[in-house]
Amino acid sequence: MGFFSNLFKGKQSNGYSSNDIDIVTSSAQRLVEIINESLTIANESNNPETKISRLEVAKNKLSEIKILSKQYSFLTLSSLYEVDSIIAKLESEFLIAGYEEIASGNITAEALEKEGKTEEAIIEYEKLASRKVDTPFTYRRLAILYRKEKNKNNEIRILEEALNNIPKSNAKHYSWFQDRLMKIKQ
Repeated sequence: MGFFSNLFKGKQSNGYSSNDIDIVTSSAQRLVEIINESLTIANESNNPETKISRLEVAKNKLSEIKILSKQYSFLTLSSLYEVDSIIAKLESEFLIAGYEEIASGNITAEALEKEGKTEEAIIEYEKLASRKVDTPFTYRRLAILYRKEKNKNNEIRILEEALNNIPKSNAKHYSWFQDRLMKIKQ
């Protein structure tokens, strides 16, 4: 179920064939589906990168549908205010939560890992962990890097931090950290 089931409605227009209207209306409906899907994922995901990227998709597709409605008089945006309000609300929430900064930090650290700069990657991940982020990716990568370095104390510390900061409702990831911590302590 999406946020907006009727973002637009077609109306009769002289100058366009019924085939033209069907094609444009179908394209607009697909944009509505993408907006709905993207806003749902942005709202429900626990991953900052996903939240940010899906919100951007929704914003881009909303821009496209606005252009379509200006080009084709038979399209009317009936829920534009509501869609804009939801996007603004999510942008505000994401800004306050620091998701863009978290996403950027994880991307930077992951790139450093790929370049073989493990120590620099650890520093970047540790900066995020010190903020007590609730995103599993940061803690998982740190735990893995510490395991590769055979640094058991830091691996245990990070696993415990993850369990303190990641919501239990994020069951799949939460259980990964629990299982790994039990295994390493044995």
